[in-house]
Amino acid sequence: MRCGVDERRGGRRVDGGCLNGTALHSMIEEKLNHSVEIENDANCFALAEATLGAGKGHELVFGIIMGTGCGGGFVFNNQIRLGPNLISGEWGHSVLYPDGNECYCGKRGCVETYISGGGLETQLKNHGINYSAKEFLNKKNKNELEIKIFDEFLNNFGRSVANIINSIDPDIIVLGGGLSNLTRLYSQGIEEIQRYVFSGSFKTPIVMNKLGDSAGVYGAALL
Repeated sequence: MRCGVDERRGGRRVDGGCLNGTALHSMIEEKLNHSVEIENDANCFALAEATLGAGKGHELVFGIIMGTGCGGGFVFNNQIRLGPNLISGEWGHSVLYPDGNECYCGKRGCVETYISGGGLETQLKNHGINYSAKEFLNKKNKNELEIKIFDEFLNNFGRSVANIINSIDPDIIVLGGGLSNLTRLYSQGIEEIQRYVFSGSFKTPIVMNKLGDSAGVYGAALL
């Protein structure tokens, strides 16, 4: 669940499009006759990887989901950091290019419109290329235009992740979601990050998740 403003209860915020104005949290509790926790999927992913997965043993873990959308979770000492606005880790909606691609959130140039599966597929369609994000990224023999789009994708990945490192300098960054399986993220992608990190040395581990598609479920259980 993503955009919108809804009820706040127990320190959690419920976001959604068609759910705007709906007290989902209390509705579920009433139906189940039991208290429940509701949390963002990226936060659940980050919590699981920080406590059980690739980020275990690190104090400050930033988890990134690159799937249909693009989100992040911020975990400090095995606790999800929500922040006073309850949006800590919403890196997918930080602006990469002020006059860039339109985003459903109403802004332009959000990270999500460049390095998520949905964002990449929109860019491909704008160039008349009818591949899914997965098909495109795994395509071996790319033409000149496809190579340009692929290199721009990795460059935008580097810019986006470097912004995280430049602002909070986490001990480790864990990648999840379908696009995190792209091996070039961990070679050329890391080289692109290094170009934009404001430091003479670049030591941040950028790693693939260990819990796979189940990470979010583990995180929800840990709540």
